[in-house]
Amino acid sequence: MKKLGTISLLALLMLCAVGCSSAKATRTEDLSTWAKLKAALTARFTTGQKALQQANDAKAAAKSYKMRVEMRLHPGDPFITVEEMACPDRQRLTASLGDRPMYEAFRIADTSFVKDNNEWVKSPVPPEVYPCGNNPGAAAPWALLNEGRDMSSALVQLAGKAHANVSVGKLIVANGAPCQEWEISFGHPGSKDQNNSSHMGAMRYTICVDLETHLPNQVVMGTGGIIVKYYDWNQPVNITAPI
Repeated sequence: MKKLGTISLLALLMLCAVGCSSAKATRTEDLSTWAKLKAALTARFTTGQKALQQANDAKAAAKSYKMRVEMRLHPGDPFITVEEMACPDRQRLTASLGDRPMYEAFRIADTSFVKDNNEWVKSPVPPEVYPCGNNPGAAAPWALLNEGRDMSSALVQLAGKAHANVSVGKLIVANGAPCQEWEISFGHPGSKDQNNSSHMGAMRYTICVDLETHLPNQVVMGTGGIIVKYYDWNQPVNITAPI
């Protein structure tokens, strides 16, 4: 019976590959049905670790992207950074506290340019800080918090550890596209119940993966203390030194 159910699901997928593709392009309601079916099949036949690795591989192949990080881990206005990446080694960052600009910076190859009192200050930057490929990158020496680091790749690396638990979440629309949520919970390493996401002190993150491109769409920490949105994947971006 289990084998028959698997065959039926596969047959349904094959039929939809022919019959749903044209409907998907013309009718919103059919796209919604197709998205739900595809998400259900993905959840059934893919583990969370495989789905996250697929997202990381898709990100590693990207030539450019933009990333908006909103942090609400403190009272008052959120700290917001917008980063533009032209891989492998060009990056532009802007940071603001609410609507108040904090700084603007560029990274070009092994050099950073940071505006200080209306003047650009140059400093050396190690190549491993760039969040291109499957590298999470690292915060720049002049970063106020953790700017310059890609949370999606960092979480994929952590999700492979023994103290991480990955489970399927909701199918939602983020950045205008349907994406499948994968929930990652971490216990404190060394604790007796480190695989139990409900114990006190567990850390929870949600990565939403685009159903079509398999690229990360957004990452949310907990109930929204940090929200990362990815967009403009592989779109032309021109980043040049400011001086």
